[in-house]
This record gives sequence, structure tokens and C-alpha cells, in this order.
Amino acid sequence: MGKDKFIAYTLVAIQVVCLVLILVTGWPLADYIPLLIVQIGGGMLGIWAIIIMGRKNINVTPLVKQDAHLVINGPYAFIRHPMYSAVLLTVWPLIIDQYSLLRLAAALILTIDLIMKMLYEENLLRKHFAGYEIYMSRTKRLIPYVI
Repeated sequence: MGKDKFIAYTLVAIQVVCLVLILVTGWPLADYIPLLIVQIGGGMLGIWAIIIMGRKNINVTPLVKQDAHLVINGPYAFIRHPMYSAVLLTVWPLIIDQYSLLRLAAALILTIDLIMKMLYEENLLRKHFAGYEIYMSRTKRLIPYVI
């Protein structure tokens, strides 16, 4: 296994462990209605991103498929990583709503992991797509018009 694959699969493994830990330590939906609305919005964003990305482009690792094409429409017209945004929008309401130190630690590790995964993926995307730098200059990473 090459260095890129090792890094990619390690980042995904950390992500999966954190998500499972969060899900098995409490109810998967927030009880407080405003937090549930944020969670539902995150789920809808994730579904929209998956539909727009298309089956050929979907990849849980940050590795870029050889036959991938750069998707810049749908939620990708505003943010470069809507699926990561969706994960954070569905997880953090759970932590706020059903707080425990274990869940908080898992969510913090997950957030750091996703940031590292995002930065790593962007580096690979820059190398793979000639127009990625231009796309980066027109969009934000996670939150439209903010970051």
C-alpha cells in the first residue's frame, strides 16, 4: 500500500470510528427541535451533494479517481466540501443535545480528522484538475461566504 492510500484509509478509519462511537452512545436524532432542524438540513445537504456528485465520482476516501470529473454545480457551486459540511451539521447537534465527554471527544476528533482529510483531498485535487485553483478562489470550503 502506497503512502497516499495509507493516509487516505487512516483518515477514513478515524472518521468511521468517531461516527460509530457518537451513534452508539446516544439517540441518533436531536430532541431539541432547532437542533433537529439543523440535523435534517445537514442530511438534506449530504443527499443533494451525493446526487450531484454522481455515482462515478463518489469516493469515501480523499483519493481522486482516475476518471473523475470536477463537479462545480449544485452545492459545489458554493462550497467545495458539502459532504463534510453535512457530516458536521448532523453530528454537532447530537453533541449539543445529548452531551457527554466521550461524545464531545469523538466529535472533536472527527472534526479535526475531517479538516485534515479536506486539506489532503484539496492537495490531491489541485494536482489532478488544472482548474481546481480557480474553483477554490470562487468557493469556500465548508460554509458559503464564510469559510
